[in-house]
Amino acid sequence: MLSALLGIHLLRAWLAPEMDQFIVIMFGIVPGRYMPDVISAFPGGVWSALPTLISYAFLHAGYTHLAINSAWLLAFGSYTVRKTGTPRFLKLYLIGAAVAGAVHILAFPASLTPMIGASGAISGLMGAGFRIYLQDIQETTRNVAFQGRTGSAGGPAGLTPLRNRRFLMMSGAWLLGNILFGLTGIRVSEQVLMIAWDAHIVGFVTGALVIGLLIRTQKVSSVTRG
Repeated sequence: MLSALLGIHLLRAWLAPEMDQFIVIMFGIVPGRYMPDVISAFPGGVWSALPTLISYAFLHAGYTHLAINSAWLLAFGSYTVRKTGTPRFLKLYLIGAAVAGAVHILAFPASLTPMIGASGAISGLMGAGFRIYLQDIQETTRNVAFQGRTGSAGGPAGLTPLRNRRFLMMSGAWLLGNILFGLTGIRVSEQVLMIAWDAHIVGFVTGALVIGLLIRTQKVSSVTRG
């Protein structure tokens, strides 16, 4: 996934500015585009608008934007894919992107500002990763105690319940931080990056919920031991 994000951005760097702007408008999410009196003005109409719920998550506004999202993807994506496997990882990524994009359209229906970036999808991986990671800690502690008594380790890890206090505290802190940064932006050198905090929050909640459906009948892999 990281290679795809980087490869797409490098390809865009070779394009003329006008062509690159056309790609951002056509494949990014422009909420106003989905209005009945506007959607027909775009090439392909509704059939070209629907894929943007996924395609926007593969575009970035610049190398700084790409670097920030790549760092989060590397941190949470690599852990999540090891625990869930590639098929479920891709489902988490794509569902998180689509739901986050759809809610952004509903929240700002008249906006003509394109939204691009993988942060909504990555937030979904975070929501899922939090539940897996906290359960891993609990299972590891339990296995160590069990192994000390019997000389054997326990079974595979599962998921932390949504109502778990530690999960709620970690999630609350992350969500609050996103709201604050969404209102003030993130300063990088002389540039202030504004973030789509609504997409982040929706993506996170989506990932936390969807991971429970994806592994309802199959637990995630056991804790990796070095």
